[in-house]
Amino acid sequence: MQTLLIYPHLILFAYSLREKSEGKEISQDSSWEVLRNRLNVPETADFNPERDYSFKLENVEGFYQRVPLGDTDSLMVACSTKDEDKPTEDLRTSLQIFKQKLNLEANIGKTWVILGYLDSSSEAEREKAAKVAYQAFRGSQEEPKLKLGNYFLGCSIFQVWETPEDWLNLTESNDLVLICICPYRKTLDRIAAFFHDWLWLFYYRHKILWAYRNSRIIKNLLEQEDLFPRASTIPEINVNLPSLDLASADLQQIKIDLHKNLVTLSKHTAGLESLALQLHTLQTNLHNYQIRLEKIKANANNEVGITKLKFLEDFSESIALRYEGQIERDRASLSPGLRVRERYIDTIRGIVEVTQAERDRRLERNITIVGFSIGAASVAASAISPYVGIITERPVINEQEEVVPGNAWFNFWYGFGVSIGVGVLFAAATWLGWKVAQQMRSNLPKRDRT
Repeated sequence: MQTLLIYPHLILFAYSLREKSEGKEISQDSSWEVLRNRLNVPETADFNPERDYSFKLENVEGFYQRVPLGDTDSLMVACSTKDEDKPTEDLRTSLQIFKQKLNLEANIGKTWVILGYLDSSSEAEREKAAKVAYQAFRGSQEEPKLKLGNYFLGCSIFQVWETPEDWLNLTESNDLVLICICPYRKTLDRIAAFFHDWLWLFYYRHKILWAYRNSRIIKNLLEQEDLFPRASTIPEINVNLPSLDLASADLQQIKIDLHKNLVTLSKHTAGLESLALQLHTLQTNLHNYQIRLEKIKANANNEVGITKLKFLEDFSESIALRYEGQIERDRASLSPGLRVRERYIDTIRGIVEVTQAERDRRLERNITIVGFSIGAASVAASAISPYVGIITERPVINEQEEVVPGNAWFNFWYGFGVSIGVGVLFAAATWLGWKVAQQMRSNLPKRDRT
């Protein structure tokens, strides 16, 4: 039974964010110029959307086209054998050579298309040929999970792709691989007429997956900051609002708490904005994907041969919409926490302001009381000083009936004591008056307080 493809092609659709050369060294391992030089393609081939450039290397030939799409470098490059009418006996070696020659890095994504034809109309034979081709491409005997029932211009198309289990660590196995088995040699030329549309369609697909992967990275970072609610901690959440004595509050500690929460708020806000950006990117590219797919289907329906692209429709109608919904749910679950944190920060800020104002009022009151006390003591000292001398400097007659002059130290302490006493009395009176005024003010309606 015939299970080897005739005239096999390996086509790579690769997409990568444009690299900036200013102040940054471009790695030669990931630079696409290395691929172009490896294929002996002239430099004029880069960023020329008007045409593709053919190349020949030993028993390999193909074409190369690199074009800018949006903010992305996009590449469509293919390798094929020169023999167009005989099965490739060593298919594994051929596809491995093709893959090695087309090897490059692409930080948004890659789609591989294995293309060839088979002298058999049996769907079972085409499925077997697709499995053999995929195993040869991967260099493995592992049985691929093919998605069946898809056709394009009468060709059977098989998809190998599963939703990544770990979005944070994608590998080569996460690349999309399509195996297209055509019934005739001339059908390959008809397929080639749609390559430009495929380039755009896969671009939108990879931007959707790229945006969703970015959202998983963002969510993971926010989870590390403990911003996302966890199911294990929800039952332990308690609301505790103890009474706060502003007079004894540690203002410095409150300010430290305010700063910590402001830092967390900035991360919280940035996370929400980043999720919103990824959601917008996904939605925009999903819309463009659907438009491009409808265009491809409409043009294909004007051609001979059945076209049924259910796996491409499922991606936009099921998978991408599920990703969109997940990002929206993540934003929804994060938004209430942001609002709570904003209110909490406003509360802390209010406590700081009230505490500072209370301390300022106490300081002002103390200064006023001290000022009154000092002033009263000074006035009292000045007023009694003449009389102190009269009282204390009067001669004293002792038991022996001798005249003794007055005591100078007694003069000093007597005047000092009277001054202090007057100062304390005035301080107490001022403090009592302050408290009475404050109590009267608190009893007034808010609109009448000044």
